[in-house]
Amino acid sequence: MAKFNTGAGRKLRYWLAGGACLLMLAAIARHVLFLVVEEDAFEPKPAGAAGAMTPDRLGVASRQFAFASGARMLRASCVLAQGGDAPALLIYHGDEENLSDWASAQALLYRDGISSCVFDYSGYGASSGKPGVVNLHEDGLAAYGQFLAMTPRASRRYVMGFSLGSGVLLDVISALRPAPAGLVIAAGFTSAREAAVLTGRVPEWIARLLPEPWDNEDQLRKSRLPLLLVHSRADEVIPFAHAERLERAACGPRRLVALSALPHDAAIQSERQEAFWAPIVAYLRSGRLAGEGAE
Repeated sequence: MAKFNTGAGRKLRYWLAGGACLLMLAAIARHVLFLVVEEDAFEPKPAGAAGAMTPDRLGVASRQFAFASGARMLRASCVLAQGGDAPALLIYHGDEENLSDWASAQALLYRDGISSCVFDYSGYGASSGKPGVVNLHEDGLAAYGQFLAMTPRASRRYVMGFSLGSGVLLDVISALRPAPAGLVIAAGFTSAREAAVLTGRVPEWIARLLPEPWDNEDQLRKSRLPLLLVHSRADEVIPFAHAERLERAACGPRRLVALSALPHDAAIQSERQEAFWAPIVAYLRSGRLAGEGAE
């Protein structure tokens, strides 16, 4: 009987060891798959050969500068509104964009009495390095530090994640110190995996095998910051249903503004910007999530 028990115990150990090896190999394979997908997940827009569009070229003075994020140097654009105590906004922009795309938005915010800072992630615009989840996490934290330094007298500071930037921002939101007065999620997605499927980056069956680097719903469940969600019902990239899910997930004060007939990139399209930015400007200037309904 003792011999039987010893043999059975040995077999059990073999099975457990084999199972552990299989789990380890599966974890390694999953990580390798993630790295392969991550390599093609971002579409950084390089700086234009003809020179960058800046708010200065639109009649608004700005400061164009570089700052360190890890071993990389990132480019940024800051515009200070008249009166150093104006509310200020740090923008985490979308994919296939760079600082030039946001020059007109910064000029608009300036005219509305709001200071703003935008930065290019690693590999975007003239920023060095390569984009990736780890690098963008470091970029998001480093940019907030620069934002604080650039707006020492701001009455209130806000952060905004647009499209891809919703994932970058919410990935670091709990680590921002001092905490911003509130956040804006515009044209945001529920999770990186769902966004990757929607944009055709990966098939749905592969997405299910990948780890989730950015779970925006989960981050909003943990946040208590005031939240303004802005999303167009006509968004052709990220469906409006994502904004509704984010609103349901949020645990702090929140408001969802449903825009009508605006495309995904309305924030940076000069002919559509006024309609897109109106509810955001109202929130930043008042500091209140007042009102309901569609804009």
